[in-house]
Amino acid sequence: FMGMRGALVLAAVLACALAWDGAIDYARFGTNTIGSFHVAARADCHALCSNNTACVSWQLNPADMICDLFSERFAKELPGRVSGVIRGPLTPRAFRPLPAGATTPKGWLLKQLQIQEDGLTGHLALFWADIMNSVWIGGDADGGLHERTPYWLNGLVPLAFLLHKPARAGALCQEGIDMPYGDLRTLKVKDAAECSSLCNETDACVGFVVDDCDPNNVQCWLKGEILEQVPLSCRCLGLKNPPPPQPVDIMAQMHAYVNYILAHQDETGWLGPADPGNDGNKYWGRFDVLLALTMYAEANTTDFARVSKAVLDFVLCAQKRMATLPLQGWAANRGMDFALTVQWLLDNAPQGHEQDLVAMLETIYEQTNDWELWFQTFSQGASNHGVNNAQALKSSAVWYVSTGNQSFAQSSRSRLVNMDRTYGLAHGVFCADELLCEPGQQKMPSRGTELCTVVEAMFSYNTMFSVHGDVTFADRAERIAYNALPATWSSPRGGDMWAHQYLQAVNEINAVSVADHVWTHDGPDAELYGLEPNYGCCTANFNQGWPKFANMIFFTSPDGGVAVGAYAPASAVLPGGAQIDIATAYPFDDVITITLRSAAAMPLWVRIPGWATQAKLIVLGKAQPTPKNGTMVALAMPAGGGVVTLNMNAAVRTEHWYSQGTVSVHRGPLMYSIPIAGNFTTLRRYAFESADYQVLPNASWAYAIDLTQNITYFQPGYQAGAAPFNKTAWPVYLEATVRPLAGWGEAKNSAAPPPSGPVCTGGACGAPQRVRMAPHGGTSLRIGEIPVA
Repeated sequence: FMGMRGALVLAAVLACALAWDGAIDYARFGTNTIGSFHVAARADCHALCSNNTACVSWQLNPADMICDLFSERFAKELPGRVSGVIRGPLTPRAFRPLPAGATTPKGWLLKQLQIQEDGLTGHLALFWADIMNSVWIGGDADGGLHERTPYWLNGLVPLAFLLHKPARAGALCQEGIDMPYGDLRTLKVKDAAECSSLCNETDACVGFVVDDCDPNNVQCWLKGEILEQVPLSCRCLGLKNPPPPQPVDIMAQMHAYVNYILAHQDETGWLGPADPGNDGNKYWGRFDVLLALTMYAEANTTDFARVSKAVLDFVLCAQKRMATLPLQGWAANRGMDFALTVQWLLDNAPQGHEQDLVAMLETIYEQTNDWELWFQTFSQGASNHGVNNAQALKSSAVWYVSTGNQSFAQSSRSRLVNMDRTYGLAHGVFCADELLCEPGQQKMPSRGTELCTVVEAMFSYNTMFSVHGDVTFADRAERIAYNALPATWSSPRGGDMWAHQYLQAVNEINAVSVADHVWTHDGPDAELYGLEPNYGCCTANFNQGWPKFANMIFFTSPDGGVAVGAYAPASAVLPGGAQIDIATAYPFDDVITITLRSAAAMPLWVRIPGWATQAKLIVLGKAQPTPKNGTMVALAMPAGGGVVTLNMNAAVRTEHWYSQGTVSVHRGPLMYSIPIAGNFTTLRRYAFESADYQVLPNASWAYAIDLTQNITYFQPGYQAGAAPFNKTAWPVYLEATVRPLAGWGEAKNSAAPPPSGPVCTGGACGAPQRVRMAPHGGTSLRIGEIPVA
């Protein structure tokens, strides 16, 4: 099937059919032929394949009724043939993410998501034209690709369901919220409605909490006072006199946009602004809307049927269009994102269209650019656009799910190595200020990386972990989330989410608008902190970063268990009713406590990061042998569940990303950089707290690090309610010995390439001094790739 790349699939327009009818005018051109047989009817060919354990697909030539059986799936158009797929049709993922809405954030993660809600995400619909007056809701903004509202919804939908759980019984209570203490009475009731009625009938009652995860044992607590409210799975909080709604209501925003889009789907199934059907680039704007709708359907189950039908109708509409108008431009580069929606339909809501959907996966594959070839040499098959590369990192993982072909699994692993070797940077992403950095500058730490690239790479690597189960991909997603993502946000207030950069750099000594700049493909404002510096795509697309990361903390495993793929404070209710909880301040602490509550015995898979070479694991109170780093460890948890404690026991380490004479400094998942104090100047003001800022340094930055001296770790600790990635008062930091390096200057208003050490010879450096190194994500300006003294 890899040899079929050059052929354009013209998808047949298919009616809803029985499985044995197959897809008309499709042929299988596999090299793995099981056998050929003469049959009397089409259904006989289907039956032969169905009864052969090695058979994946079948093909019939009606002219001679010869039936061919194959052990692979991909097809291409050939008039006069009929074919179909039997097995799967999808290869199971190693670990399957929980549905949207199943996870409840806690601790610092809850605070980070609330910061996002209170910042740009919750306010864009109130003042930014491309969302507020979008063509997707009948306005005239967000023209061209119509991508900005889809980008925003792709983050808004999961954020809304993470922070605001829908009530289990009408509007009686808020899902996933507990209010400990202050109890008037504890009762066993039939359901939440009875608990609410009892509260209403009790004068002293001001609210109630119900636990109805077990319908045979529903507990009700009547509350006599309003106290602190905390996230907790299997709890639902109701108040007799609820407070007035906040000015920003992202649930209402979400429902309004989704309902408008669904209500205005046209009779062909097309979603969004009307399109004449002559531009194969216009498919792209719909891809993120589809991803948002699938998450909406998962979390808002009462609307599942309506939403899943709308998604299917669009896919079938696109299938008809793509027969004569294939994917082009952005759509052809990003087809793997479209394929994710088709796979979701096959897994969750095929609605009798299995053959159509399998054919559509094949069509998308054939019409998507050849990223498998591109990532081998970065010269053929696709393009050097940075965001395209970040999205396409997951292409082989997506095609693996469609086909089960192991070559795609190997392609996923090799592309990470190739990307790191050629363009990789210390904070986890790669050098791409719009386009991949040119030869001679490919790993330059003062060159930028676009925020869209950051969030797309996070989602790609988490998808790759989910599909392949390789810890390397989860490690990388976590590194990006805890370093590159927060480093692109800053304002005079500290760690809020009102002002972001278009480009961020590992070594960033200022954030100014300059005509003479080191980045080569973007405008002078690209490194300002603001509303939409340089270009507005990242203002819309950043929204997916934290929410989709939070939605990929917990996974189910094929053995009926649960897997933890990322570490952050959160809990979840699993399919079947089991509950899992993570109590931790990680990445600001090494200790992670995982509590599983399950009526039946079940496996618990825990991730041991590649850097955790001395991790300590305690299961049910018993110390275990040192777990192998870079693996998923399966623990057999008994009926009733239990507690697992993982201590990462991390050590400070240095890595070489730019040269062997420069280093970046890391401990656990965090990278540490030398922070540069800066002065903020407001350049423009917008609505609410939105503004554009330049930042100029008011401290020295040119240092070499002395690795002969100890680097010391300090952990003041995360303070509840604080911005996790604030720009001061860091919950963790390092102290290291550095020496001023006068010969390291500026080039094009940025830090010049860091000289390769040892650099402190012949009196080139000043006297040693101790400096504090902050978490990279907790800096506005910094030096992260440092010459060796």
